[in-house]
Amino acid sequence: MTNSTGTEPIEADAVIDASRVRGLPILVAILCGTVLAVDGFDTQAIGFVAPQLTKLWHIPPDLLGYMFSSALVGLMIGYLVISPLAGRLGPKRVCIACVASFGLLTIATATATGPYELMAYRLLTGIGLGGAIPPAVAMCGEFAPRRLRSSFITWMYCGLTLGQVSAGAVSIWLLSAHGWQAVLLVGGALPLIHAVILWIWLPESVEYQIRTNRPQPSIRALLNRITPGFDPSGIARITSSPGTSAGAAITRLFEGGRGFGTLMFWTCLFMNLGVLYFVQNWLPTIFQDIGWSQNEAIAGTSTALSGGLLAALTMGPLMDRFGAYPVLTGLFLAGCLFVGGIGGAEAEARGLMVAVGFCMGFCVSGIQKCANALAIYFYPVSLRATGLGWGLGIGRIGAIIAPSVAGILFKFHWSVASVFYVFAVPMFIGAIAVFAMGRRYGGKRYGSGTAEDSTEIASNAPASAST
Repeated sequence: MTNSTGTEPIEADAVIDASRVRGLPILVAILCGTVLAVDGFDTQAIGFVAPQLTKLWHIPPDLLGYMFSSALVGLMIGYLVISPLAGRLGPKRVCIACVASFGLLTIATATATGPYELMAYRLLTGIGLGGAIPPAVAMCGEFAPRRLRSSFITWMYCGLTLGQVSAGAVSIWLLSAHGWQAVLLVGGALPLIHAVILWIWLPESVEYQIRTNRPQPSIRALLNRITPGFDPSGIARITSSPGTSAGAAITRLFEGGRGFGTLMFWTCLFMNLGVLYFVQNWLPTIFQDIGWSQNEAIAGTSTALSGGLLAALTMGPLMDRFGAYPVLTGLFLAGCLFVGGIGGAEAEARGLMVAVGFCMGFCVSGIQKCANALAIYFYPVSLRATGLGWGLGIGRIGAIIAPSVAGILFKFHWSVASVFYVFAVPMFIGAIAVFAMGRRYGGKRYGSGTAEDSTEIASNAPASAST
């Protein structure tokens, strides 16, 4: 690609959007997907070791719910406080620091001698877990051409599901023979190793380099790695996309007609993450309480979570083809049916429960992957890490509340079916929120802000995202 005039600047995003997908964007997606894998391993491992801890420390259901929620409080802090730093410090630095921190703290968690000490460690661990994801997602989205951005991000999220499922395999292998500490030691060592890999091979953000006035030759060299054959000769300067700035202020999420969309996006994540973390944390314990063995409960939960892997492989291309809003609305409605469906299945019908659980995992986990891709489209480059970070942070309020609510309901002897029926309701509310967002932004109306701001939203929305 060359500049025809030889005097005009060219936007880095335009170069990437016109490129064929080759080595570096794929490498970035794999490295960022592995961040999600070690993150997913850590967040899911606590659910698998919880039944053993419950027996060892005699933890009542309500305290177990609070123990699950402690890491989610940390996740919310990480999303809201740490991830916005990516705009100033660079997404690579923030991501590596967060991955290393939750690795060290996960190892420290293995030294806990009681539930309250473990809760303190999990809260601190959650800060790193929450801070790592938004810059990783933003990096993957930046290096991918716009036409394939949904696919890249949802495929990247295969890493999260693989991490969750591998936590089950490792737990089956280690729990009985070596105890719960061994699972956490593995969960802490993996991110430390990956932090070193990221430091060596993950490139810095192109947009960040432009904003911080890095030398133009290094920026051109990086673009040449993204787009082999890119010819910078005659190009006056590589520039940022319109609206990009170093300070991604929270108030900008509500400017330019983005206010309604931001609120609906938060509602979507609040509802889905509440259900997702209820399922992830409680399902192993629920399966054991209805008579399954420890290994059967872990295998059943892992099978349910693996539905998210299929969702990651299929939903991204569907979003690129039909738009984010109709795909997400359909997933929410189907998820409502399957969350209620697993509650209605008989405990003895294990095959049916696993099958319905897989479909539930497909929807609930698939929504999370699609929602992350939606954030990359909806917000401009400078707001992607902040917009996604705040969306996930607000969503984590639902994730914090949900496991504790489930614990309280079980303490008051609610049946498993009744609790699942309760958690089907947020899925329906989420469908309404996404549908409303699609009605507002999926067509030609992009908000009530200035023409420039409206164009900014329009340029980041899927072309076919109408409902």
